[in-house]
Amino acid sequence: MYRIYNLDLAAIVILVALLTALIFRRMYRGRENRAFVRYVILLLVLAIADVFRVAPLYWLKPLSYSSVFREIWCGTYTLLNMVNYAMYIYMVGKMTGTYRKITTTPWLAILYRVPILVSTVLIILNFFNHELFFYTRVGEYDILYQRGPHMWLMVVLGYYYALFAFVHTVICFVRKRLEKVKFAALMVVFPINIIFFNIQAIHPEMLVQVFGYATTVLILSFYVISPEEYLDMETGAKSYTAFRRTINNIFCSRDDAFVIFGRLQNLTSIRSALGYEMYLSLLKDISDSIYKMLWIGKKLDVNLFYLKNGLFAFVIRGNYDITRIEDTANTVLPQLRDLFVVDGIRLKLDFAMCGVVIPNEINSESQLIRLSETFDHAIPLNKYVRYSEMAPEKDFVVRNNLDRIISDAIKNQKFEMYYQPIYSTRDGKFVSAEALIRLHDEQLGFISPALFIPAAEKSGSILQIGEFVIKDVCRFISESDLMQSGIRFVEVNLSVVQCMQSNMASKIQEILDEYKITPDRINFEITETASEYLADAVLRTMSDISGNGNGFSLDDYGSGYSNLSRVMSFPYRIIKLDKSLVDGLGDSRSYEIVRQTISLLKSLGAEIVVEGVEDKEKAEWFSEMGCEYIQGFYYARPMPEQEFIEFCRKSMMAS
Repeated sequence: MYRIYNLDLAAIVILVALLTALIFRRMYRGRENRAFVRYVILLLVLAIADVFRVAPLYWLKPLSYSSVFREIWCGTYTLLNMVNYAMYIYMVGKMTGTYRKITTTPWLAILYRVPILVSTVLIILNFFNHELFFYTRVGEYDILYQRGPHMWLMVVLGYYYALFAFVHTVICFVRKRLEKVKFAALMVVFPINIIFFNIQAIHPEMLVQVFGYATTVLILSFYVISPEEYLDMETGAKSYTAFRRTINNIFCSRDDAFVIFGRLQNLTSIRSALGYEMYLSLLKDISDSIYKMLWIGKKLDVNLFYLKNGLFAFVIRGNYDITRIEDTANTVLPQLRDLFVVDGIRLKLDFAMCGVVIPNEINSESQLIRLSETFDHAIPLNKYVRYSEMAPEKDFVVRNNLDRIISDAIKNQKFEMYYQPIYSTRDGKFVSAEALIRLHDEQLGFISPALFIPAAEKSGSILQIGEFVIKDVCRFISESDLMQSGIRFVEVNLSVVQCMQSNMASKIQEILDEYKITPDRINFEITETASEYLADAVLRTMSDISGNGNGFSLDDYGSGYSNLSRVMSFPYRIIKLDKSLVDGLGDSRSYEIVRQTISLLKSLGAEIVVEGVEDKEKAEWFSEMGCEYIQGFYYARPMPEQEFIEFCRKSMMAS
């Protein structure tokens, strides 16, 4: 059967032209654009494979007469034909922020990936059994494609992927993650592809299917990728409209991201000095430089936006490392300041730069937009500042509105407890967790505990917060049955103000009784500095609480002057080494001090929790030193209730 492959050649021309336009128009930046470009490249390779599997290829004699050569290209074509819809799902997932959910939800991941694996196995086996396709020689100089008896399996898998893609796209639209125009363009893909597929199925000599793919991707390029709306023509970065759409997508999909805002401060004077044309050229250079400097890694989703008036936004999604990003940002600022030379004159550019984690530090789109408009008024020039550390302004607001903030937070349930798992080196699994309070205010966004806890202690409002913490932790333990997840007890912080309350032990016991929690399920933490403040009163309260059956941990040991004899006079079961000791291990003297400290504490019968462990090397070292528990980002970050429960269950299954 001779094949008509002219439309394949037309498809190749269309796809090459489209890919060239995307590259020259710089439409390859950002998660959505990269996904679309990958889709175009896949279809281009698919079209080339279709030509190589059936076209006469007289110019490639004698290789074109080899059945092995043809079968390799036919296998490639068949597999890519299957991957086509998987890549379509990937593209829509990146556009809507749903791809991460598909790959991390076990049953969705199976539905998405297994058909590809099955197809790959069938194609590999076909080289031996020819159940899907094969080639026969016709005369001395020709070779023809033939379908095998089980080619229908690939057709079924192809329709399965088309159905998966269709349902996924519809769900994204129903949940308002796709605009009407984009949804309509994406839905056009299905009838066109089905029509061309059926034409080729009925008339296998007419190779029209890939041309159908090329037609649909050309349509998508007009409506899904819209440079006029989503690309800032002055800088080449993405536009303000694209930024709002991306941020809305993050909040709607409940994803997380790290956003860095950077504003060029002396904008008016620079524009006046350079003139409009050179000013536009400078903006493009700044945009390119920021993108290259802050590019963290290929595995991340990285987008650069220009929001007008000298304001840039850098949005990073994926498995990012905040410390590495912030180190890069601190390095970038001095380079940007002295980087640009115009007419032989080196410009001194002033930048303000601020980073924020969403949704941890800001939990709404409107708050993030307000931050982008005002952050440069609250931070120094030419210095990177984290939003949660913008203390001068936020500290003033918190301290002067604390009663309103706390009262409103308790009344409207704005406090939320996060839990950071603690790993047992003896048991080889997570056996406890530290309860950590978080507060999001509608006007102020995320308020760091380092700000509101000290202020609350001074005002006395800490008693309200402390009672909320104990009650909410008890509720969580009671409702979730943490023992089934391997968590034996939860660490809860007590402030010095709480410890000075003579009736604190009875209050705690009442709460435990209310939620039917045994005392051994709660272990209270007191900082070293708190225990030395009014030591007699604190010791009396601790003794009363211990008498009820609750245990105690000494938190932040080593953060200040440590009087060991006084420390051990308190009824501590566990001593937690402060992160400052962990961070100092690189120094030989600090290393020896930490080693001797651990040895001494162990000789006194104390159990040790090491806080702030962020890498494998330190985790292994403290484990070898006999420390019973390790807590830190290496194992897990603080997380909300449901995420914490799921984490513990998965850890139990893995162990």
